[in-house]
Amino acid sequence: MQRATMPLASSTSGVMGTGVEVYDIIQIRSSYLDNKYWGQNRSYSEWQVKQDNLEEMEGIFNEPSDTGVRKVMDEFFTALDELSKKPSDNTCRVAVIEKANILTASINRNGHELINNVRDVNFDIKAKVEEINSLSARLASLNQQIFNFELGGHKANDLRDQRNVLVDDLSSLVNVSVSEVAGPNGNNYFDVKISGISLVSHTSFNKITTVEKELVTAQKNGISDMGGGKISQVVWEGMGNQPVRIEGGELKGLLDIRDGDGVGTNYRGLPYYLNKLNEFAADFASKFNEQHAAGTDLSGNYGKAFFNLPDSPAAINCLNFSVSKDLVANPNLIAASSAGNGESNNENVRKLIEFRSNSAVFTSAKGTPDDFIKAMLSSLAVDSSQAKRMTQNYETMVNQTLVRRTSESGVSLDEEMSNLVKYEQAYKASARLITTLESVLDTTINRLGLVGR
Repeated sequence: MQRATMPLASSTSGVMGTGVEVYDIIQIRSSYLDNKYWGQNRSYSEWQVKQDNLEEMEGIFNEPSDTGVRKVMDEFFTALDELSKKPSDNTCRVAVIEKANILTASINRNGHELINNVRDVNFDIKAKVEEINSLSARLASLNQQIFNFELGGHKANDLRDQRNVLVDDLSSLVNVSVSEVAGPNGNNYFDVKISGISLVSHTSFNKITTVEKELVTAQKNGISDMGGGKISQVVWEGMGNQPVRIEGGELKGLLDIRDGDGVGTNYRGLPYYLNKLNEFAADFASKFNEQHAAGTDLSGNYGKAFFNLPDSPAAINCLNFSVSKDLVANPNLIAASSAGNGESNNENVRKLIEFRSNSAVFTSAKGTPDDFIKAMLSSLAVDSSQAKRMTQNYETMVNQTLVRRTSESGVSLDEEMSNLVKYEQAYKASARLITTLESVLDTTINRLGLVGR
């Protein structure tokens, strides 16, 4: 800010100005645009995290491809079809076992990859919590420095710029609300809150932390090998493990991806797709085993369980879904014949092939095994497209607000360049005026009245 300096008094020419002086430098910021940017930034960061993780899930299933579940399932039923043509042929029986192993291995691999993603996201959540605590500590320290510096009436503009950058970083991690209120001594107090609870209160801050809780989803599906069966819950430290109400930012995106089971209005995250794989493995194995047990093997005995039955009370899931070891060791145990028939026929294997078009295999919805996988992959595609669309929309909004915010508090190169051209032209015009006046005075004083001398 500038102001006129004291003029000089002269007895001959009156008062002579002495120019201006810079007496203060202040920030020009719009609190409205700041809060708008922070709100949009948290939503953009949340959907960006979801987009990245959903794209990674699409890579896990890798559909359509020659290694996807639908492809290997088709190959399994094709092998059964070949067996129906030669029910006593050992080569066809071995091929059925091999294709069944490939099918179960594909389900196992997808399940393990999803669980590994749960562990990775859980680790990211802990890292984000530590990052939030680090930013909070730095904000509290900057608040103290700003407060001390401005006690003398000066403006700590550089420190305030640093603080604004930290709040920008914090807004991408979690939903924050910022307020700066005047204190009793004329200095401002700067507070940052998460869902109404103070994270940074002027020169002090509250830490958030993670505590371990049982993973209910894993227990329901008989999966114990999921990071110890526990996940991290974000709570306020020193407040009786009160949960932090997280409504935006990268932390919200990670929590939705890790915990979203798709029940009701819950987000469809990793648990949802893990549950779908578990349902596929459990229902497919149960119904297939039931039909297999109704037939007889090459020795005329009733069929054993085709897919392995885990020890009670564990249920079949995407991790333990496997072919019976007895059948792997002896393909002659495949019950291809009808019950009560001493000779080898293809009546039972034909019924097993019908599972390919059976729409009553699964308990949650009607549809063939291929329809079930397609429905699950369609849900993933829809979720991924939505995340991508929301990310792009919020990115546009953030960029627009950032431009307005920068034009309010920053330096516009275009504006400064136009001002530079304007002042340069004004200087040239002033210089020409002085040159013209000098020429007029020279003519008036030195050249007029010389005639007759």
